[in-house]
Amino acid sequence: MRPSNRLIPLIALLIILIDGWFKSLALTHFPADSTLMDPGIFALAVHHNYGIAFNIPLKLPFILLVSLLLGAVLMHVVWVNRHKNTDLWAAALLTVIGGLGNIYDRIAYGFTVDYLLLFGRSAINLSDIVILCGIIWMLLASRPHLGEEILLTETKK
Repeated sequence: MRPSNRLIPLIALLIILIDGWFKSLALTHFPADSTLMDPGIFALAVHHNYGIAFNIPLKLPFILLVSLLLGAVLMHVVWVNRHKNTDLWAAALLTVIGGLGNIYDRIAYGFTVDYLLLFGRSAINLSDIVILCGIIWMLLASRPHLGEEILLTETKK
C-alpha cells in the first residue's frame, strides 16, 4: 500500500472533525439561508437539510436505512480491496468517513447541517465534499490503468 493511501483516511477524519466544528458554529452564529437577501455566488449560512441529496424529502428512518446499506456495501469494497486495489480501498473508506459526518447530524439533530451556500440555492458542507471526492476517486480507481488496457489488448491478439 502506498503511504499516501494510508494518510487519506486520517486526513478525511480530520476534515470531518473540522466539519463538525463548522456545523456547530453554523448552528449558533450563521444566519439562516432563507434570511439572506442576495447571497451571491458564495455565502456562509445555515441550512437544515431534512432530505437526502438535493433536499429530496424522505423520512429519517428510510434515510438511515439506505445510509446503513450503502455503508455496508462500501465497507465490503474496503475489505475486498484492502490488498489488491489500495486506491479503491482508500476511496471507499473516504466515502464512508464523509457519510459518517452527515449521519452524525441526522442522529444528533434530525437533519444534516449544511453551511456553504453556493449560487443562493445549493447548500453543502465539508462532509459532502469528502463524499464527492471519494465517489470520483472510486470511479477512477475502478477503471483499469491505460497501461493495463494496452497490455490486455495486445495479449488478446
